[in-house]
Amino acid sequence: MIRFALALALSIPAFSALAATDDCKVTGTAYDAAGRPLRGAVVRLVDLQTRQAAFLDADTHAAFAFDRVASAGVSRYRLDVLSPPTVVTGSHIPTRSVLGMSPTFACESGNLAHQDVRVQID
Repeated sequence: MIRFALALALSIPAFSALAATDDCKVTGTAYDAAGRPLRGAVVRLVDLQTRQAAFLDADTHAAFAFDRVASAGVSRYRLDVLSPPTVVTGSHIPTRSVLGMSPTFACESGNLAHQDVRVQID
């Protein structure tokens, strides 16, 4: 019985490592229109196939990392940098605008994708 429990305890990290390979990791830095790091920016990761989105705040160095991005094979993504929330006149619902988008990029299961995003001015 003790051997079985020991074998089970030792195999759990191996199963966890196998499960983690289905995810990819997306890292990058948010920049303003002048190319300076945009600290505290809100970054949205969009899966272009499923249209699911995840949100993060960039850190004090404007860096962000989406650690566990579900990926079946190779998936296509886009990053958006969003404005601070504002309330539309006549509404109490805070909204955000897209200030900039990254080019479309791929993230394959078990890999790391590095993609920066920058505010764009028309």
